[in-house]
Amino acid sequence: MAEQVLEQLFDSPVKVKLLKLFLRNPEKYFLMQDVIARTQASERIVKRQVKGLHSIGFLRIKNLRGSASHGTKPGIYFGVNPNFDFYAELQTLVLKSSSTSKSKMAKRLSKVGRIKMALISRVLLNSELGRVDLFLVGDDFRERRLQKFLAELESEVGKEIQYAFMETKEFEYRYQMFDRFVRDIFEKPHEKLINKLGFVE
Repeated sequence: MAEQVLEQLFDSPVKVKLLKLFLRNPEKYFLMQDVIARTQASERIVKRQVKGLHSIGFLRIKNLRGSASHGTKPGIYFGVNPNFDFYAELQTLVLKSSSTSKSKMAKRLSKVGRIKMALISRVLLNSELGRVDLFLVGDDFRERRLQKFLAELESEVGKEIQYAFMETKEFEYRYQMFDRFVRDIFEKPHEKLINKLGFVE
């Protein structure tokens, strides 16, 4: 049985995305179409992998009729089973693992706009402290490319990314005025992926 479980858990990159999605959102249940959208993988592969995770008891399901007042659609929802034999070990492994490649992230950000600074925090550093997960400073942001970048990042991390961005002039003003929001970002654990601003250490 243990061998079967291991085979189901670590047999593909899509499976890793699924593990991150469910383990980083232990209180949530997802419709199949939401799982497919969040992992950005093919419907056929995701359905097969979800079925495998359910067969070993990692996932549990809820059949909901839906509620307009709660904004829920009718259908079968999937969520992680906290009573799964290796739940604690897997959660520790996922939370300690690198959320995504930092060098790849920095490279992809160059297509989003003229980025002067990119700072990561919270889920991207496997931390619960901070105001946002990603903070960008720059100019000529391309909204469509930014949203595409965020969707790809969320599929790798397994959690919705909280982000903020400012144009260079606005950031410089707020930085020099000791703006509370900006100060909070720099006071909490963070890492700068890109920093082309001479006035920021």
